[in-house]
Amino acid sequence: MPPGLSGLVQVVRDRVATFFDGENGGDNQDPLLDVVQQYPEEAAWFIKVVMFFGSVSGILISIPCGVFLGTYWEPCGQCNRPLRYWVLVHCALQLLQAPVRLVFFLRLCDIQRRNGNIQECVRQLTHSTAWRTSKVVSIITYGWFILGVVWLLNSTHCKACPGLYRLSLAVIFTAVARLLMTLIVFYHSFPPRLQGQQPAPKPRGASQELIDSMPIVEFSPEMLSGSQETSCAVCLCEFEWDDQLRRLPCCHSFHRNCIDKWLKRNKVCPLCLQDIEAPPPNPKDKAGTAKDKTS
Repeated sequence: MPPGLSGLVQVVRDRVATFFDGENGGDNQDPLLDVVQQYPEEAAWFIKVVMFFGSVSGILISIPCGVFLGTYWEPCGQCNRPLRYWVLVHCALQLLQAPVRLVFFLRLCDIQRRNGNIQECVRQLTHSTAWRTSKVVSIITYGWFILGVVWLLNSTHCKACPGLYRLSLAVIFTAVARLLMTLIVFYHSFPPRLQGQQPAPKPRGASQELIDSMPIVEFSPEMLSGSQETSCAVCLCEFEWDDQLRRLPCCHSFHRNCIDKWLKRNKVCPLCLQDIEAPPPNPKDKAGTAKDKTS
């Protein structure tokens, strides 16, 4: 490959990577990331199913629509409503969202295969330009969908192109079916957690007095010995020298400001999900369990 062409290819790859990778930090957290923080496995499965069927269905619907419009474009122009333009724009909007959905699906599959951090993967994608663009396109798609329903309800039989009405109706039905499928997958992914016959109580936050009772330490490189924690699991930023960390009863540490905000909403550790008010495990029980395993 010529040097100039290889350089151009590298530039294109860098631009694509920047488009799909979010920036570190940022206060605007997507609501999807909140769900992933609380239910990582369930949320990952839900996102993968929705993104896969969303991208595949968008492509599969656009292909026959494109063939039909390319064949009967001129006769369809004689109908009393511009349904041909509605189908064309609708398919174009679906194809615009397909790459983002497909990349989201593939990256989640890869991160699960490597047992990586699902939360970090979702954070990067939801902070990316591609995700923000896809959300804007989704809003436009919903508005365009409503306009198409109105046009279809007020259209009459078109003798010059009778298939256009049926095609538009089929596109609307597939969009509604995809919405219903998303709802079904959602309820299947996040079943109600029952305890007996009563629903499980919602996580509640801790009082400021309880939060202040937990120790605060300053981060230093010496703390890394024997520990795998090099970053805050809440904001996903690396610990730096003299950062103030709050240590929970489970011995996990986080940035003070990050974990204080977390605990006010949910009084469990973001990593091990242990209640901060739960009594610590008895060392004798642990020793007995280890002894049983070795015997």
